[in-house]
Amino acid sequence: MTGRLRRVSRRLALALALALALGGCGKADTDAAISEYADAEIVISGLADREFAVTPGELAKLDVVSATGVGQSAKAGTVRGAGPTLETFLAQYGRSPDEFALARFIASDGYRVTLHEKSLAESEIIMAITSGGGALPQSERPMRLIIPGAESNRWIYAVERIEFELRSSE
Repeated sequence: MTGRLRRVSRRLALALALALALGGCGKADTDAAISEYADAEIVISGLADREFAVTPGELAKLDVVSATGVGQSAKAGTVRGAGPTLETFLAQYGRSPDEFALARFIASDGYRVTLHEKSLAESEIIMAITSGGGALPQSERPMRLIIPGAESNRWIYAVERIEFELRSSE
């Protein structure tokens, strides 16, 4: 093997090793970040015949995207997170956001955020299970919503229940 060919081979091997290492990091990092609350239940209502629960561990198995929400005030600040989109979550049950009149997200303290059909159809809604690289703070577990471009009062956290209502057929 010539010196030039050897250098090219080493570079290719290094590039392949780096690509493989970086490709697996996201999943491993997510699993590590949520390990303390991976089995916490989030109750889902109105998506199937009966209520059921999903966990951050199950959500982590879906396609995960990162998002940032920037508040319109200093108090609201900026939130970062990663998780599946609502659209991705619904797709695994053969549903899409435009089938619903609303989705209600309910936090452990009773706070509620209701997203109506226009928001469901037009917004990228992230079901964040991490804070964008690390675990969610204890007070925000097991899930929070991030809706880039939306008012910060939509960024509900500590979501423990999601209720879907189908659009009425006319």
